[in-house]
Amino acid sequence: MKKATTGTVVSVALAAAVALALVFGRGTAADAVYPVEKAKVTFARQIGSRLKGLLRGAAAGAENVRLRREAATLAMVEADNGRLFQENVRLRRLLGYDAFPAERWLPAEVLSFGGGASGARQICRVGKGSLAGVKEGAMVAVPDGLVGRVTSVSLKTAEVLLVTDPAFKVACEIEGSGGVRGISAGGSGERIFLKHLTSAAEVPPRARVLTSGRGGLFPRGLAIGTLLTIHNAAEGRPSPVGEAVPAVDFSTLEDVFIRCEK
Repeated sequence: MKKATTGTVVSVALAAAVALALVFGRGTAADAVYPVEKAKVTFARQIGSRLKGLLRGAAAGAENVRLRREAATLAMVEADNGRLFQENVRLRRLLGYDAFPAERWLPAEVLSFGGGASGARQICRVGKGSLAGVKEGAMVAVPDGLVGRVTSVSLKTAEVLLVTDPAFKVACEIEGSGGVRGISAGGSGERIFLKHLTSAAEVPPRARVLTSGRGGLFPRGLAIGTLLTIHNAAEGRPSPVGEAVPAVDFSTLEDVFIRCEK
């Protein structure tokens, strides 16, 4: 009985020793591998970071070159425009026409729509006035097209009558129509009516409606809208009329540009 007990104790001790050896062996092996794994991860991250930096630097360099080329091209175009403008001025003087006034585009923030001193419904109020050089009658536009004209000016604000107001009228023409002209006479926030059209001839689908330059208030070629349809002359309507969608989305309008004298 004593021998069996002694054998059991020895067996248990050996098993415990083996277990401890395995545990400490695993821990020692993990500790031994850790520096290698740490170095591997650190190396990979550093190299990856440097490679990403090099790639980003190369992309930024290429973009910089492209932008510099575009800037140089624009400078050339601007120089050409300047020469053409000077030639135009010279020819106008020879022909006895009035000289062009020196003008600039003045950016202005849109403050609100509707209401105002004029009582018109289709107007917007902007944050530039007489102190900035804004005058009544000044043209207001954005890159998309014609916004309207200034009708009222205070020291720091101005009211702009929009092209969609029935009181706003401007001579227009339909692009690609062979010379169809008329009068843009406002309408609503979503439509512009074209009256006194010179023809109801078929025009290209979705043709642009542009200012014709007649009347001298606005230069030729400013976008007013996109043509939807033309109705032929009928009883009580001696000339064709049309409908167009405004070129400017007034629901998203935040800033405008006012044409002012320098």
